Amino acid sequence: MDIIEVEREVFDALINRVDFLHKTVKALYDQLRDKKLSDWLTTKQTCDYLHISERKLRTMKERGKIGFSHLGRLSQFKGGDIVKLIVKEEGSRQ
Repeated sequence: MDIIEVEREVFDALINRVDFLHKTVKALYDQLRDKKLSDWLTTKQTCDYLHISERKLRTMKERGKIGFSHLGRLSQFKGGDIVKLIVKEEGSRQ
């Protein structure tokens, strides 16, 4: 086992950042948790919840990392799928 020493200021800054990320993910999860699994989100809503650009969302669609459905020319995303993605990302960061 390795022991790593860091200055108190650096450690405190790291803890504050982790706390901020946790609160952000929890707030997003709470917003989406109340949506029914059948509720559909627009591209903009999905990007806002995930804090990503439309280009990043398009890339995720193309790579099969996020499910979607087409309604005419528009892509729609299931609220439940977005919640699962947020929970999965939070779990991988811990």
